[in-house]
Amino acid sequence: MATILITGAGRGIGLELCRQYLAAGSRVLATRRPGPDVPASLRDLLNAYPDSLRVISLDVASSRAVADLPSRLAERIDILINNAGVLLEANPSTISEAVTWEAFEKSFQINTIAPLFISRAALSNMTRGGKIATISSAMGAMTQMKSDTTAYRASKAAVNKVMQGLATDLKPLGISVAMIHPGWVRTDMGGPEAEVSPEDSATGIRKVLDSLTLETSGQFFRYDGLSLNP
Repeated sequence: MATILITGAGRGIGLELCRQYLAAGSRVLATRRPGPDVPASLRDLLNAYPDSLRVISLDVASSRAVADLPSRLAERIDILINNAGVLLEANPSTISEAVTWEAFEKSFQINTIAPLFISRAALSNMTRGGKIATISSAMGAMTQMKSDTTAYRASKAAVNKVMQGLATDLKPLGISVAMIHPGWVRTDMGGPEAEVSPEDSATGIRKVLDSLTLETSGQFFRYDGLSLNP
């Protein structure tokens, strides 16, 4: 039985990844934002898969909480999916007053820095053949000249570079790394007009991970398997 660690699993793509991996017979470690109550969506999965799902409260923006994560992981991890992310501002340009220092700082904390340090925290539980995926976005591609949603775009461009470096360092250890664009997905972040269902996005992400090898490690993929330029 494979064990999958998924961050940001309380809703959206992360929640759907939990559903699909559990239905496929995997064990899932699902992290959620700290709070007194487990989200109803995860409670339902806990009731359905009591022996295969463990929910972990984790503030991915807290360096202390992430550093403490290894002490809370007893299981061997086959796949880590850095899914937690935020989009804090939607603005027309980089010079808009809506682009704040705070939005940039928080965006980089959660979208760029956390995936690296969570990956490092999980390494002691991973062995040769393990895989790490970070949910990125084509909005961060350097081929796009758009200036809206700047903090989000910049943080996703940065995490692609961070993950390329991680792929280089982990290749000798037999661990492969991928950045994955999930599509424009109908979630709280993507909105109701988005083109891709969470089910289709999660299915595609799983297929990308199934086919990921050390030879393709460090590449940026769309959820449908198409390779992208970071």
